[in-house]
Amino acid sequence: MNPVKTQKQSDPRKRILEVADRLFYAEGVRATGTEKIMSIAEVAKATFYRHFESKDALVVAYLANRDQALWDYLSQPTPPKNLREALTKFEQMANWPEIIGCPFLRIASEYPDTAHPFHRLAIQHQNKIVEYLTDLLVPFATDKRAAAAAILSVIDGAFSLRMLYGNSKVVPILSPAEAVLRSFESARSQSGR
Repeated sequence: MNPVKTQKQSDPRKRILEVADRLFYAEGVRATGTEKIMSIAEVAKATFYRHFESKDALVVAYLANRDQALWDYLSQPTPPKNLREALTKFEQMANWPEIIGCPFLRIASEYPDTAHPFHRLAIQHQNKIVEYLTDLLVPFATDKRAAAAAILSVIDGAFSLRMLYGNSKVVPILSPAEAVLRSFESARSQSGR
């Protein structure tokens, strides 16, 4: 007597995205072919193209998932109440063992033409982070947008250091970002004299 399998096969679209996420992040988009993704995800070509009309469509879905994952992470279990809490969460994330850089900066480096759709998605993602940080800077007497952009540079620098050094170094975000903010506040108070 053969037992009936009760375990359902996972959703092929989800499997494709999970495999693409791992490969695009670790190996790069250009280096990762759809045949490899199909093989590892164990889907037929027809199944792949039923869910994604092209590799480009899969890359767009990958970036959308990565973007959503950041905002989900920042809001769980509750959204940060202030800039310090948000920066602490960014620092924790940057130092996760599996982090090897910012997926959006990696895409932008693979597709350096700022008009390329993938590069534009990376810019949109970065702009959303600047807006998020700008909102958290409301209590501070400073040029909020400029300070937010400078703090994003600290965050991006930390993710770049992870790409460069791997897990061999803990990368700080909170203290350098607070130093940047103090410099903005100091410059503002000096110019107001």
